[in-house]
Amino acid sequence: MQDPILLTSLVQKAQQANQEVQQYFSTLSFAQLNWRPAPLTWSIGQCLDHLVVSDLHYFPTLKQIASGQYEMKPWEKWNPLRGMFGKMLVLSMQEQPKKKYRAPRIFLPDEQPIQPVSLLERFTKHQDSLVGYLQAFHRTDLDQVQITSPASKLVTYSLRHALIVLLQHQYRHINQARRVENHADFPRPGES
Repeated sequence: MQDPILLTSLVQKAQQANQEVQQYFSTLSFAQLNWRPAPLTWSIGQCLDHLVVSDLHYFPTLKQIASGQYEMKPWEKWNPLRGMFGKMLVLSMQEQPKKKYRAPRIFLPDEQPIQPVSLLERFTKHQDSLVGYLQAFHRTDLDQVQITSPASKLVTYSLRHALIVLLQHQYRHINQARRVENHADFPRPGES
């Protein structure tokens, strides 16, 4: 079914996510952006890079859907578990996590130090693209269109579920980045 109310809400959330990233992280230094609370945890830069990296795996499909060139594969049409996968993803990918999940390898952020200016520019450009796709879906049946997860060819779900998860995922990692920034040992201005 078409759902312009949901899409308008998701556009607003995407725009707000970009505003929050700029507000909270645009003045961070290189050291602050790349600081990790512990060796196996992510820095603020990695949290944001992960969002861009993971969403970019969805963008080719979103572009095809937006342009009307998307054709569902047989597995997307007939997967008997497609509704279950989407609901599970929506429940598991909450903005305030109840449980930590390990990101699939293809969604991992860069391990190299991240430059603040290039990351914030990439994030803004990324959000602009996402908003464009969301706005293009106003006449799309969000439940009828089924896509395959970039992380597993066996997992399919509706476009509705995919879009909800993408935005929940953004806030999940923006919140994670805020926790890093609020960590007691986070380097403050004037500290070396």
